[in-house]
Amino acid sequence: MSERRHLQGPAAPAQPGGAPSSADLWAELPREFQTAVFAIHEPPFNAVIYNYDYVSQRVVDCSGLPLGMRRELAWWLHALLGWGEAVSPIALTIWKNLIAQINAHRRAHGQREAESFTDLGFEEWMAGARRAYYERYARLPGRSFARNYEHILRRLLEALTIRYSTREWWRLDCWDPRHDARIALREHEPRGGARIHFEAFEQPWLRDAIKWFLAAGLERGDYSWPSLIAYRTQLGHFARFLAQERIDTPGLCADPTAELRALALRYLAFLRRQRSARTGTPLSQRSVGAMQTVVGNLYAYLHDHQQEAAALLDEPRWLELTPAHARFWRAGEVRHRRGAGKPSGDYIEPDALARIVAQLDILAMPPHESKEVMVDGEPVRVAGLGDPQAMRIYLIAVATGRRISEILLMDFDPIEPVPGLSPSADEHAFVARLRYQQTKIEGAPNTILVEQAVVNIVREQQRWVHEEGMRELAGVSRARAGGGPLAPGATPRYLFLRMQRNRLARHPYSSKTLRGRLSVLAEALRVRDSQGRLVDFQRTHRLRHTKATDLLNAGAPIHVVQRYFGHLSPEMTMHYAATLASTHEREFLRLAKVKRDGRALELDPRDVYDLIGLDTRTDRILPNGICLLPPLQACERGNACLTCDHFATDASYLDEHEQQLGKLVELIEQRQTLFERRTGVPMGEDNVWLQGRRREQRALGDIITALRQPGAGARAMRGAGTGARLPDPERA
Repeated sequence: MSERRHLQGPAAPAQPGGAPSSADLWAELPREFQTAVFAIHEPPFNAVIYNYDYVSQRVVDCSGLPLGMRRELAWWLHALLGWGEAVSPIALTIWKNLIAQINAHRRAHGQREAESFTDLGFEEWMAGARRAYYERYARLPGRSFARNYEHILRRLLEALTIRYSTREWWRLDCWDPRHDARIALREHEPRGGARIHFEAFEQPWLRDAIKWFLAAGLERGDYSWPSLIAYRTQLGHFARFLAQERIDTPGLCADPTAELRALALRYLAFLRRQRSARTGTPLSQRSVGAMQTVVGNLYAYLHDHQQEAAALLDEPRWLELTPAHARFWRAGEVRHRRGAGKPSGDYIEPDALARIVAQLDILAMPPHESKEVMVDGEPVRVAGLGDPQAMRIYLIAVATGRRISEILLMDFDPIEPVPGLSPSADEHAFVARLRYQQTKIEGAPNTILVEQAVVNIVREQQRWVHEEGMRELAGVSRARAGGGPLAPGATPRYLFLRMQRNRLARHPYSSKTLRGRLSVLAEALRVRDSQGRLVDFQRTHRLRHTKATDLLNAGAPIHVVQRYFGHLSPEMTMHYAATLASTHEREFLRLAKVKRDGRALELDPRDVYDLIGLDTRTDRILPNGICLLPPLQACERGNACLTCDHFATDASYLDEHEQQLGKLVELIEQRQTLFERRTGVPMGEDNVWLQGRRREQRALGDIITALRQPGAGARAMRGAGTGARLPDPERA
C-alpha cells in the first residue's frame, strides 16, 4: 500500500494519565472561543455557524446550559473551524432548548441532570428530545426532525467520544478518520471521510474481534480504508447468521472437528439466500466469495494470534480455537470469478453511450431550466440538476476510462506537459499527460496521455472553480445551504470539490453525490441498448470496461492497454476489461496460421482457439504469434519459441519477424567477430551457440517466405510487443 499519513486536527487523542475533563477542553481554546454566546455574523463564529439569509437570528446564547456542556460546545465549534466544517444556528438553538426540557424532566423524576453531552447516549438523548417535542406540540416529531437535527447531535457526540477516549482508537464503535488523528490513512484516500460503525454487531466478542482484525490490517498497510468499509459490511452478514443460529461463542460449536464443516456450509447456504440491497436479486458469486474470504481470513488471524486475542480483548474463549478454524473453507468452495458473459454485460454500446453523452448537459443545467429529450419514443422534458462538476467528471470518465475515485482525487492541476507536444485545435490530438491518484494498485502507473478534449475539460473545471466554485463555497451564492466564509488563503486541493462543509477547500467531490446525480439522470433518460435493455450508466465502472474493450477491439496491443489502465499484468487486463467475445474469436479465426518451418497449420482455427483457451489465456499470446501448448501444460523452453513445434503465427506479425531476422543476423555477426578476436580462429558452424541461432534464422526465413505468399492475411492479432522476445546480446 502507499505511504500512510495521520490526519491532523483539533481532535488529538488524550495523553496518558487519565481522561480529560471539560475544563481541560476549555483550557485548550483560544480566548475568543471561551464564551457561551456565539455571534453568528462576527468572527470567529461566522466561520463555523451558517449565515442563512432567511434567518434573522444574530446570536446563539447557550449560557443557560450546564457548565460542562457550555465548555464542550465551545470546544466543538473550535474543532469545526480546524476541520473546515460548520453547523446550523437553527439546530443549535433547537437543541439548546431541548436540553433544558430534558434536564427539567430528569429533575422532576428524581434523576440526575446531564452535565455533559456524554452523560447520555445518542438514543437516550433522542428519546428525551421526542418526549420534549411531544409535550410541547402534542405530537411526535416528523421525518424532518430526524433529517435536520439528529445528525448534529451525532456529530457532537462522536467528536467528544474521540476526544475523551484514553483507549486505542480501534476500540471505539465509530471510526471517524476525518476527526480522529490516530487513524492512519494514505495521503489520498478514496472515501477517506466515511465513518465505519460497529454498533449493529450484537455479539460483543465478535464486535471486538472484528475491530481488532480490521485495525491491524489497516495499520500493517494490508487493507485500505475502502476495503475496511467493505469488510465491515461483509462481516455483518456473518453476525446476522450467528444470531439466526443462536451461536454466541467464539469457537462457534462444541466440537470443531466434527461440526465446523457443517456450520461453514450452512453459512454458505445462508449467503446464497441473501438479496442485493440495490437490485433485489440474489448475491453474485463474486460477492458471496468475498464474504466467505473475509470470514476465513478473520478466523485464520484469530487462530494465529489467539493468545493476543484472549488478553487484548479480555475474552479467554479465543484460546479454544483449533486448526480447523484456521481452515474455514476447503479448496474449491470459494469462487470469486464472474460468470460467463459478465464482462460484455458491463460494456456500453457506442450508440447508447453517444445518447448518454449528448444529454449530460442536463447535469449542469440549473434546476429551473429543462430540456426536451426522447424517452422510450416519447418527448419528455427533464429538469436540470445544477451540478456542472458531475457533468465534467463523467465526461473525463468516458474519455479516459479512469476509475471514478482516481478522477475525484486528481490534484487541482493534473495536466503535465509532454516534450514535443503542444496544445492543438484538433480535440483528438494527444497533447499532454493526465496525472491521477493511483490508490488501487501500488506501483502501477499514475499518468496517461490524453487528447486536447480532456485538457479542455480540465481547464474549464479550473475556470469554474476559480470563478464560481470558490464563491459558492464562500457563501456568496445561496443556491445551496451551507455557505460560510472560506478560511484565509484557502486554495483548492482537488480539481473537483465538495460544495458543503468544505471551508478549507481541501475535500474532494463525493462519489455518493455523483451516484445520486447519475441515478436521477438515468431514471429520467431511460437509455436502452440495441436489445432494448435499460443501460444503468450510473454504474460508472462500466465506462472503464467500455474504454478497455474499445481499445482492444481497435487493435491496441495488450501491453499498451495494460499500461493505460495501470494493470500489473496482461491477465488482469483481459480479465478486467475483456474484449467482446465474438470480436475476439472472429479476428483470431480469420487469420491463416503457419508453423515455425513455414508450413500451414493443419488444425482448424476454431480447434486452435478452443485448444489453447485464448479467450481467457493471455499467456498464450506471444509478441510474434501464439503458443499451442494446452492450458494445463507449462513451457520449459524459455525464449526458444521459433524452434518449438508448439509455435504458430500469421501475417499480422510479418513486420516483427523481419525486424527480428535483421537483428538476429547482426547479433550473429557481432558474436562471430568477438569470438575470432578472443580465440584467433573463426567461429565454426559446429559451435553450440551458433547452431541454435542458425535454427532460429532458418525458422524466421521459412516463416517470412510463407507469410509473404498471397492470401496470408493482414489483420493484426492482439500482441504484447516484440522487445521481450528479441535475442539479448548480453545473455546469449
